[in-house]
Amino acid sequence: MIEESRRGSPDSGRPHVVDTRKPFGPEGRTYAAPFAAVWDLLDAEIRGRRNWELVHADEERGLFTVTCRCFMPPGTDDLSVWVCLDEDGLTRVDLRSSARGGRRDFGANQRRVHSIIRALDEALGTGNRVRR
Repeated sequence: MIEESRRGSPDSGRPHVVDTRKPFGPEGRTYAAPFAAVWDLLDAEIRGRRNWELVHADEERGLFTVTCRCFMPPGTDDLSVWVCLDEDGLTRVDLRSSARGGRRDFGANQRRVHSIIRALDEALGTGNRVRR
């Protein structure tokens, strides 16, 4: 049996939602890097992705809202990325990706969240990542 933490959601019969802020979700990231540097990296990463549309970016609120077109199964997914400073002044990144319309995503949301996290880790270097 697959462990709950590897599945991404404790209730696999429902449309898949991947959220770094929830139990059973992947781990968000905290970086010892300036907010502006992390924001700019995320902005470039989101704008550079094929089939992604940046719907809204609000640096003051620390929120990106993105729609992602999927082909297997066909549909649209929603991605939200939050960037903020934590209580220690470190930059925190959390993500939520979900399928629209009650459809299963066959792991697309999990892969999407992990690909953004990997891109940030690679761009910022492991020395800037703070494990909590």
